[in-house]
Parts: sequence; C-alpha cells; structure tokens
Amino acid sequence: MIFIVLGLGALFYGMGYLITEGNASMLLSGYNTMNSEDQKSFPLKEYLVDFKRFHQWFGAGFTVLGLLLYVLNEHWLGYHLGVTPLLAYLYFFWQTRKYTLEQSKNTRNQFWIGLAVLLFTLVFVVGMLFWSNRENTVVWTEKTIEIEGPYGVVIPFEQIESLELLDELPEISSRLHGYSTGSVAKGKFKGVKGVHYRLLLDKPYEKILQINSTDEDPVFLALEGVDEIALEKQLKAQLRD
Repeated sequence: MIFIVLGLGALFYGMGYLITEGNASMLLSGYNTMNSEDQKSFPLKEYLVDFKRFHQWFGAGFTVLGLLLYVLNEHWLGYHLGVTPLLAYLYFFWQTRKYTLEQSKNTRNQFWIGLAVLLFTLVFVVGMLFWSNRENTVVWTEKTIEIEGPYGVVIPFEQIESLELLDELPEISSRLHGYSTGSVAKGKFKGVKGVHYRLLLDKPYEKILQINSTDEDPVFLALEGVDEIALEKQLKAQLRD
C-alpha cells in the first residue's frame, strides 16, 4: 500500500511538469476539447501557472498525509486514496473557474458538467467505501452457511469440499473488485498463479478460515465477532451429519 501512495504522489507532482503550452491541446483535459476560437482566447499561460503550483502542493501533501496515515492508522489509507484526490481536484476545479466561465457558452457548460461529474463521483466513492466497510455476519440455515454483508456469499453445505485454518493468506497479485486497506480486504482477488479468491477479512487476524467449494472461488474468512477456530469445528460437525 505504501508504494501506491508514493507512486501516486509522484504522479500528481509530475503532472505539474508534464502539461506544457506545447502539448496542452492534446493532454490538458477541457482545453483539448475546446474549439480553436476558445483555445485562442483562453489564458493558457496563466492557467498553467496555477496548474503547476496546485500539482506541486497536492503531490507533496498527498504523499506526506499518506505516510502519516500509514504510520498512525493504515486502515484510513483506503479512504485517503479514494477521497483525497477527488476533494483536491474539486477544490482546484472551483478555484480556477474564472478561466473557464469567461469563455463561450459551450465552455461554461463543460465546466458545470465537469463539476457535476466530480461531485457525483465523490458521493459514489464515499458511499462505496462506507458500504464496503460495514460488518459481515455469519448466518446458518438448514442447508447453507451465508456470509451476509458487503461481498457476501452463500455456500451450500453439500458443495463444501474442504476446510483449512491458515496463519497467512496466499500471495495476492491484484484486486479484481472490492476494497482493501489495512486489515480489511473484501471482494475478489487474484493470486500469483491466476487463481481467484474471495476475501472477507475485517480484522487483524490470527487465523483465517479457508472454505473450498465446488461452485465458488476459495473463501478466506476472518470477521469481527467470529471465532474462526470454532467456526471450522461447527462446519466440520455439520458436514459429518
């Protein structure tokens, strides 16, 4: 996770140097969609001064805040990665509105559409982060074990092939969909050999229960309020009946 913070911080900082007057017509979002008349009247040189200054401060601040959260509470890094860039660009978008709102009607419309998209994305991301961070619960039925909550799963007893208690997760190469930060990881993930896993972890774990079934990717479980050792015993007893 720390390498993601460092990489994104360097990327944001470098953006201030990447966009120049020479390549803005291709690389600068918003400007590259203006017609030629709007581009001629747009104060590009002044805008790029603000653009560079913003990305220098943002790149440095994003990195410092990420490192601080990594030391104090790694769990909050997920929120930082998802929310901080959106808040920062909303601020920059609004602070530089004077450059856009003085242009043609089409350019002004693009500004308001862009602002609306950023606001919608922020609300969506914050909502998804809070939804993903909700607690999962284990529910028993006559024929299934159900993990209710974000990225939950229903596993029929007759499809369970094996159970295993692990001290560590298998090596994970990427997240396919879901959420992960600190001790929390929920969703589908890919292993180093291309195997897919479903992770349902929401606490610092000592043991992880692996459930292998015929119709589901292997499920790795370590949930708040659940004793994974006791759960394994219960499942084994259920499978013997």
